[in-house]
Amino acid sequence: MLIPYCLNIHPGETLRDVRDAITRHALRVKARLATDQPYPLGLRLSAAAVEEFSHTDTLELFKELLAGNDLYVTGINGFPYGAFHGQAVKSAVYQPDWSTKARVNYTMRLCSILAALLPEGARGNVSTAPLGYKLETHPDDGPLYLANISHIAGFLEQLHQETGKKISLAIEPEPDCVIENCGEALQWFQQFYGASSAAREYIGLCLDTCHFAVGFEDPLAVIQQLEAAAIRIERIQLSAAISTTISPASILALEPFIDPVYLHQLKIQRADGTLISLPDLTDTTLSEARLHPGAELRTHFHVPLFFEGGELLRSTHTDLSPEFFAHVVQRGYPLEIESYTFDVLPPEIKPDNIIDSLVMEHAWVMRRMSL
Repeated sequence: MLIPYCLNIHPGETLRDVRDAITRHALRVKARLATDQPYPLGLRLSAAAVEEFSHTDTLELFKELLAGNDLYVTGINGFPYGAFHGQAVKSAVYQPDWSTKARVNYTMRLCSILAALLPEGARGNVSTAPLGYKLETHPDDGPLYLANISHIAGFLEQLHQETGKKISLAIEPEPDCVIENCGEALQWFQQFYGASSAAREYIGLCLDTCHFAVGFEDPLAVIQQLEAAAIRIERIQLSAAISTTISPASILALEPFIDPVYLHQLKIQRADGTLISLPDLTDTTLSEARLHPGAELRTHFHVPLFFEGGELLRSTHTDLSPEFFAHVVQRGYPLEIESYTFDVLPPEIKPDNIIDSLVMEHAWVMRRMSL
């Protein structure tokens, strides 16, 4: 079984960048994992790359690139709209949010591209932002989220009828967003499914295991709650966060993970089970964390799945148990490895090159699935 990885780990906003990521990196991973069989890709296309697909022959040339190298696409990461590497991303990753037509139009174009790229008979999905970032939302955004996602549901129904390709939108909960945990997902989807006839068939959830772990939620328990509520799980992103018990030494160990590019939300669980939320991993928030010695801290910093941690820093990959894998494989959920932070990882915890890292992550998943 081959698990695709998300190409958002590679820098690049243009279509040329995407092609380079495939030819320079993905093909080298394929050579290590799938020399004699087709290899799956999880694409990431920015709005700029999407615009290039409108040019004559661009789509056909891209399909030729895939076919000529025995590659196929399983889905598209449509979460980051703009730049995602090499500059400050932070909360801009949620913009434009789902209150805007820009997000709607971008997502429809992604879905159309995926319909053209999907193999015959395959079902695909486009992951997307969890509506908006709570600290930047407005009181009247709620109805806009519902209306715009409903519009996408109708569009996907029509796209299915016209092309025979069934594409789903997969909303990805994330800490500090409008949908960040299981309870909020249950509440929002139940409301939404009651508002649109096409909703349940074409709109579902992308479950990133790092995101739920940051909120101290077990991914298998979350999956079972979503299943009980008949909420579609369209994709599961296999990823891990950093966990530690707060002490002067552990705070010092976290400092190398502070970076100017990505948002690394913090959650602290106190002895009574209550959570404290801090917006990012910074010197200031680490100073605040010091006020809670002995409590557990988790941060939204994707570490490679094979990272075992040590005395001070641990990985939430322990949540991805044999029972978890047995359940998701039995249910046939699409899986994807998603660890986009390679370029900002402290040198001491990453391999010398990105190819080794991706192959090691795949091997880690395969070992867990065989236990």
